[in-house]
Amino acid sequence: MGVLYSLLVLLGVSLLAPGLSGMLRVNIGRTWLVADTADARCHLRGLNATMAAVGMLALWACWDLESSRMLVMGLGLVMVMAVLSRLYSILADGAPDALGAAYMGIEAILGGVFLFWPPPPPY
Repeated sequence: MGVLYSLLVLLGVSLLAPGLSGMLRVNIGRTWLVADTADARCHLRGLNATMAAVGMLALWACWDLESSRMLVMGLGLVMVMAVLSRLYSILADGAPDALGAAYMGIEAILGGVFLFWPPPPPY
């Protein structure tokens, strides 16, 4: 259970902090990722809010891990979908840099652990 707690906290903090930061950023989409319309910036804020919400869900699962089996498995599914999207991006757009590859590896590990080693079902 300690490994699950640790991985859920890692996921939660690593998504919540940048998600909230990106959602509340004044100049969103005007630096390294160009979003040049109000619609694009609104969509980008929504994606950041979604990222923050997934982080909150990971931390929420820690609150009562024994009863959070389905939530942990759902987080695993989110991670697997992120890996699949990155794999498709490699085919469509080319190989990522080292940081992008590291993110994909971490997401694959989290997805595998959350899907195949969730908390035991409640009795």
